[in-house]
Amino acid sequence: MRIAQLRPKAAQKCVGDAQEARPGAIAVNSGAVDDWQSYRIGEPLRLEFWKYPEQRLHYWWEAQVTEVRDSAVLVHMPLGFEFHHESKGKVVRVEHQAQVAFFAGRWYSGGPDLDAQGKVLEYYWNIQTPAHFEPERIWQYDLELDVRCKADHICQVIDQEEFAVKVGLYPPQWVQAATRAVEEVQLHMKEGRWPVLPKGEEGAWLERI
Repeated sequence: MRIAQLRPKAAQKCVGDAQEARPGAIAVNSGAVDDWQSYRIGEPLRLEFWKYPEQRLHYWWEAQVTEVRDSAVLVHMPLGFEFHHESKGKVVRVEHQAQVAFFAGRWYSGGPDLDAQGKVLEYYWNIQTPAHFEPERIWQYDLELDVRCKADHICQVIDQEEFAVKVGLYPPQWVQAATRAVEEVQLHMKEGRWPVLPKGEEGAWLERI
């Protein structure tokens, strides 16, 4: 079944009630106050990451809700799920399973990539604007920066060059929040907070599109 492409809804305010005026920019509610608790276990969702200020869909995939908490939603992707990278014009069948947690009001999302038996292969964290929780989908703006961590919780920050190129195009508040989010992810891993699992053996980095 073909899924229609949905565009992010324009909102009235940016974080801190301020929006940097830029030609063609759309005001975005970075507080992303939506009703994530309306989701039900087993419900299918489409997860979308958009590019700013282009207002262009960057990549997306589908998953099922496996846990709903007071301020977060955990989704699961099974072995062989499809990852649609619109920017690169590619669709990849992923040969492992994965979990991703989306947190209300936080500037990152992520979780573990798992083998067929549930062993952690790697953790991947996206730095982003706070998630918008809507019926049938969760969407956010990708802010270039990412943090990947091995099963032993040793992490590295990637895509810093891409972030540096976009800094002048983002509202200043976004730049500051994204930089803080990298530190928050590293602390999240260090403290082993949900959905992080106990440390495992170091392995090779996964290949990514």
